[in-house]
This record gives sequence, structure tokens and C-alpha cells, in this order.
Amino acid sequence: MMKHLGFSAATAGFTSTEEAFRFASELGFDFIELNYDTCDFLPTAQPAKSVNELVRHTGIFVTVHLPFVDTNIASLMPTIRRASVEQTLRGLEYAHAVNASCAVLHTGKIFIYQPVPFTTAYDALHLSLAELESSVPIALENLALYPDGLVREPEMLRDFTMAAGLHNCLDFGHAHIETWQSWRDESVRGEDLIQKYIDVLGRGILHLHLCNNNGKDDLHTATDKGTIPFERYASFLGDFTGTVCLEIAGGQEQVRRSAEHIRSLVAVPI
Repeated sequence: MMKHLGFSAATAGFTSTEEAFRFASELGFDFIELNYDTCDFLPTAQPAKSVNELVRHTGIFVTVHLPFVDTNIASLMPTIRRASVEQTLRGLEYAHAVNASCAVLHTGKIFIYQPVPFTTAYDALHLSLAELESSVPIALENLALYPDGLVREPEMLRDFTMAAGLHNCLDFGHAHIETWQSWRDESVRGEDLIQKYIDVLGRGILHLHLCNNNGKDDLHTATDKGTIPFERYASFLGDFTGTVCLEIAGGQEQVRRSAEHIRSLVAVPI
């Protein structure tokens, strides 16, 4: 049986942490995912002290999505990379302060499609990952959903993850979009890349992001509204012992709908 189910408060549109915890309690969720970026553009929204009080009061724990707005830990520009690492470290400090069970990290982007910049960006990413020390497990997320994604294919994500001694977050929506990208060989375009990520990353997967889409855009639709056949992964989801985050846009009803859908697939009582 699926061990821990929760949702992303920011993706669902919650700006009040108190309301997010009330909603999580209503739906019987185990955790809430908080975006660290919110701490910067809405400083009063989720201070660590308030989050910890809500955790103690409700028994609902948290995960944290590390900074991704205007950051790039694989930047070719040293000043941008340095600033991104420092921002990520602040996010890790916050994750530690709220006793997060894991911290989700993006792998970075590249905007110049030439061999030398790619090598430089890979070196920058390795350097950045080596600088990230934390008591909170870091889950490196698959991000190759658009051409600017630097780390592509499950094997490359596994190699970066293992080199840095980290864990993984598998985003089903991202993998579904990557499946159809033009940079992939035509012979494998359209394969079940979600399953390939599951097979290649294996026990390294600590955290999941679940949503659906049309195979082209990261829409974060309800899990039963799109072209990802979630029933195909019911056994994996039912056996998964990590944290399963519903990263669903469109408000409370879409999150509720997704929770009912996923729970029905793994035969967890609602």
C-alpha cells in the first residue's frame, strides 16, 4: 500500500499555509509540499515557526521544493551559478528548520546549444551539487521536459545523482513530455519513459510528483485528465514507500479528484 500521500500547496493555489493544512487534514493527507520560493515573494506566508506549529497540531509533515524561480545551478555564468547555489543553501536551511522529509531540487538549464557550453554546464552542475550539504535528503528531479533542460534521459540523471550521493524525485508529467521531445531518437520517441525512469533510478527514487498533461505542456492537470495512463503504474505506486506528492493545478477540487483517483488505483480506502 502507498505509504505517504500529500500535495503541493503552491501548485494548488494556496497562499495561506493554515488553509493548506486544513485541506490536507480534510483529505487525510500525510504531508504538504512547500515551495521555498514563496518565502521570498510572500515572506509572511510560511515562516518556519508557524509551519512547525501546524505540523505539531495536525501531525501532517512537510516536504520542501528548493528554489527554482530565476535560479540555475548549472549556469554557464559563474555569478549566476554562485547566486543559485547560495539561494539553494538557504532553501536547505529552511527545509531543515521545518524538519522536511526531503527537499526537491531542479537540475538546471542550458540556453546555448553547442558542445563546449554543454561540457561547461555539466561541470557547473557537478560543482554545484558537490557544494550542497544538508541533513535533509535531497531529491534531484527529472527536468528534461523542454529543450533547455540540461540533464536528459534516465541514465544521465542517475549518473549525476550517484556522483553527488543524492536521491531522486520522479515527476511523471515531466517524463511524459520528455518522451516526445525532438532531441530523442525517433526509434524510442513515444516509449514508456516513465517506466524507464522507474527501472533505471530504482531505489534512488525517494519522492514522486504526480499530475497529468497532454504530452506537450506541463499543465499539472488532475491525474485522470490527460494522456498518462496511470493505471499502468498502479502496482508501482501501491508498493512505493516514499512520499507521493500530487502536484495539481486548478484548485482544491482537482486535488481532491486526483487523490480519489490515485487511491482507487492502489486500493487505499478514501
